[in-house]
Amino acid sequence: MTDGALSYAEPISSDNDSGLPGYISPVDDSAEDTSTHEPAVEYVSAPAPENESNGVTMDLIDKLLPPVSQIADQASAASIAEPEHEPEEEEDDDDDDEESSSDDETASTTSTVSTPSVADLEPMPVVISRRKRLPKDTIGHLEDRIAHDGIRAPLALYNDLIAEYVKRGKIDSARDAYGRSLKLYPTVASQWIAYAEMEQSAGEFEKAEEVYRRAVEAVTSLSIWEHYLTYVRRRNNVITDGEVARRAIIQAFEIVVSKVGIDVRSGKIWKDYIDFIRSSPDGLSTWETQQKMDLLRKVFQRVVCIPVENLENLWQDYNLFENSLNKTTARKFLADRAPAYMTARSCLKELQQTSGALDRNLIPVRPRWRESELAQLGLWNKWISWELNDPLGFAAEDGKGGIPGGKEQLVARVLYAYRQALQPLRFYPQIWFDVSEYCASVDMPDLQLSFLRDGASANPGSSLLHFRLAEVYELAKKREDAKKAYQNLAASIIKEIKMAEEIYEDKKNALQSREETKSIYSASDDKAKDEDGDEQVVDRKRDHNLELKIRKVEEKSQELISDLSKDLTLCNTMYMRATKRMEGLKAARQVFSEARKLPYSTHHIFVASALMEYYHNKGPEIASKIFEIGLRRFGDTVAFVEQYLDFLIMTNDDTNARALFERTASRLSAKDARPLFRKFYAYEAAYGSELSAVAKLESRMSELYSDAKPIARFASRYTLGGHSVIGEQEVGPYLYKEILNEEQVISNASLIAEEEVEEDIVVQMPVPALEPVKATAKLKRAQKRVREEPKSESRKRNRKKDKEKSEPRVNYSSAQQRDPFSGYTNTLPDGVLRLLSLLPPASTYKAVLFDPDALVNLIDHTRIPAVPPPNVNLSRFKPG
Repeated sequence: MTDGALSYAEPISSDNDSGLPGYISPVDDSAEDTSTHEPAVEYVSAPAPENESNGVTMDLIDKLLPPVSQIADQASAASIAEPEHEPEEEEDDDDDDEESSSDDETASTTSTVSTPSVADLEPMPVVISRRKRLPKDTIGHLEDRIAHDGIRAPLALYNDLIAEYVKRGKIDSARDAYGRSLKLYPTVASQWIAYAEMEQSAGEFEKAEEVYRRAVEAVTSLSIWEHYLTYVRRRNNVITDGEVARRAIIQAFEIVVSKVGIDVRSGKIWKDYIDFIRSSPDGLSTWETQQKMDLLRKVFQRVVCIPVENLENLWQDYNLFENSLNKTTARKFLADRAPAYMTARSCLKELQQTSGALDRNLIPVRPRWRESELAQLGLWNKWISWELNDPLGFAAEDGKGGIPGGKEQLVARVLYAYRQALQPLRFYPQIWFDVSEYCASVDMPDLQLSFLRDGASANPGSSLLHFRLAEVYELAKKREDAKKAYQNLAASIIKEIKMAEEIYEDKKNALQSREETKSIYSASDDKAKDEDGDEQVVDRKRDHNLELKIRKVEEKSQELISDLSKDLTLCNTMYMRATKRMEGLKAARQVFSEARKLPYSTHHIFVASALMEYYHNKGPEIASKIFEIGLRRFGDTVAFVEQYLDFLIMTNDDTNARALFERTASRLSAKDARPLFRKFYAYEAAYGSELSAVAKLESRMSELYSDAKPIARFASRYTLGGHSVIGEQEVGPYLYKEILNEEQVISNASLIAEEEVEEDIVVQMPVPALEPVKATAKLKRAQKRVREEPKSESRKRNRKKDKEKSEPRVNYSSAQQRDPFSGYTNTLPDGVLRLLSLLPPASTYKAVLFDPDALVNLIDHTRIPAVPPPNVNLSRFKPG
C-alpha cells in the first residue's frame, strides 16, 4: 500500500467499560505542582473513590498526540499545570521603573495567596496588601484586587492581568495567571481556548497540546473540541504525511463525536467528518475501498438518528450515498434507519426551541437571583426536563419501538445536558444536587459522589451540597469522609464571617479617612462655617453624619454576620447529630463542646444538644444543665429563654419554670419580655392550680402593656382548638383578630396549640399563583362596599342592582368607619376573613392580571345563537 492510500480500520471506540461517559474531574490532582507558589493552606477534603473512570479515553488521546509530536518534531511536552518561573530578560524601557514594586510585590502576593484546586474545599485565604503602589503599577493593583477577592475574584480581573503580562512579553507570568484563573473557573471554555491560542502564538505546540488535554478533561464543550480538531488538522499535513496524518485526524474525529456528537449544534462536525473521509483517495485494492465505504456508512447511520441542525441534509446525503453504491441494498439500509430518523427529525424543532435561547457563553457568577439569571436557570431546567422525558424513545423496551442500548444513550444525553448547564451555572448548588440525584437514580454511585465533591469544591459555602455529600459518605460507612464534609463547610463559613468583619473594618476606615480629608480642606475654607461662624457646630454635624454612615455600614455587616452565624450553628448541629449516629453520644458531646466555644455560635446549638441528651437519656437532668450553661451566655436572648421555658413545661418542672420566668422577666425590658409573659400567662391559665396566680399575672401585664385590651386577653383564655365562642359571636371581627394574636403565642403545652399548628400549616403551604389576587380582590370589594354608601345607579351594572336592593343598609359609627369589618358580619364569613388576612398582598403577584368584572360582562353580552346556522351537518355529532 502506498503512503497516499489509507487503511480504514474499524473506528476505535471511545466509550468506557460501562458504555457511558463518566464524569471528568476538572483538574488532574495527580499533576505535580512545579510553580513557585506556596501550597494552599492545608484543608481536609474527601479522597476520590478508587478505580473511578474519568470518562475520557486518554489512551486514545495518547495514541492521537504522538503522531502530532512526531510530525512536528517538537521537544517533549512540559507540564503546564503550574509552570515554573523562568528568569525573564531585562527590559530596556521604563516599565521596570514603573513596576519596580510590582514584580517584588506580585511574587510575595502570589507566594502567600494560593487558589484552591478543584479537589480541595479550602477557600483562598484573604491577603490584603497594605503596601502603597505607584499609580502606574497596573499589574500590582490587579494582583492586590485578586488577592483581596480570593475565590470570589471575577474572571475579568484575571483576563486584565493576563493581558498586561502578554503586552509586556511575560509569558510565564501569563501562564501562571491562566492556571490560577482556571482553577477557579475550570468550566469556562473561552478561557481554555485563549490559553491554548497563546501557547500556539508563542510557538509552544507541546504546551498547547497539554492545555487541550486538560481542557477536555475539565469541561465538555463543543467549542473546545472544535478548536482541538482545527489544531490536530493543522499539525497533521495529509499532503506530506499521508496515512499517518489521516489516521490521526480520524481518531480525533472519533473522540470528538463520541463526546459532543449528541449536541444539537454538532452537525457541522459530523459533516466535516464525512467530507474528510470522502476526500481521502481510494485504495489500490477493492477491500481498501470497501473499508472506506463501510466507515462512511457507519458514520451516516450514527448521525441520522441524532437531532442535529443539518439533519435533513445529512439524510439526503446518506440516501445518495447508499443509492450510488447499490440501489437494492440501499432500500434495506434506509428502511432500517428511517424510523429513528423520523423520530429525530420530529424532535429537532422542539429541541431547538427548548435550547435555542440558552446563553452558553455566560461566565459563571454567583447567583444574585436577578430576572435574567432566573430566566436562564428556567431555560436550562426546561432543556434538562425535555431530555428526562425521553422524547427520542430510548427507554422503551427493545423490540417494542425501543433502540438497542437505548437506556444508556438516554443517560448519556441527560448527563450531557447537565454538564452543559454546569458550565454557566457552576455556582448554582441546585444543579449539582439534581445531577447527583439523577446519577443515584440510574445506579451510578461513583459518578454521584464525583459530582457532589466537585460541586462542594466549586461552592465551598453550600450547605445543600455538603450535607448531601456527608449523607452519601455516611450511608457508604465512610465516617471520616462524612465528618470532613461537615468540617469543610464550617471552616468555609468561618472564613466568610472573618471576611465580612474585615470588609466592615475597611469600609469604616475608608469613611473615617474620607471625612478627615474633608475636614482638612474645609478647615481652610471660610465657607465651611455656618451662618454664625461657629466652627464647632460644623464639626458636630460632620461627626454626626460620619457616625450615621458608620452605623449604617455596621448594621448591614452585623446582619450578614448574624445570618452566617446561624449557618455555622446549623452546620455544627447537623455535624453533632451525624456524629451521634456514627460514633455514639460521647463523640457527639465532643462536637458540641468544640462548637459552643466558637464566638459565632448561636443559642440553637445549646437547645439542640439539650434535646438530644433528653431524648437519648430519657431524662431531663443533663439537658437542664446544658440549658443552664446556655443561659449564662444567652440569658438576654428571648428566643433561647422561650425554648428553655418550653422544655421545663414539657418536663413538668413547674417550679423551675416559674423561677426562670421571674428571674428573666425582671432582667429584660418590658418589650423584650412580652413573649415570655404571654407564654407563661397561657400556661398558668391552662394548667395552673390557682386562679389567683392568673389574676396576679394578668394585673402585671395590664400595668406593663396598656395597649392590649383586657377583653382580648380574657377571651384568649377561653378558647379550645381554635374555637372561641366569645370572639366569634360576642365581640366582632376586630377584637377577634386581637384575640387570635394573643392566642398565637401560647406554648405547645396548651390545648390551643392545635390552632397554632393549624395556622403554621396555612402559612407554609404553597399558595396557587391566582389565589392571592382573588383573595385580595374579594377583600377590597368587601371593604369598599362597607366604606361607601351606594352612589349613582347609572355607574352600577344591571346584574348588581338586585343584589344591592336585597342587602341591608348599615349605619356606621366612627369606630366602625376606622375598621370596615366592625359590626358588619354579613360580608364574608369570619373564617374566610381570617384566611384572607394570612394571604400575601396582590403586589406580590407578578403574573398576568385580568379584570373579572370585564370577563363576566363579556360573557353576559356575548350572543350565542339558539339555532345552529343553516347548511351545518350535525349528524357527525350524534352518538353512535
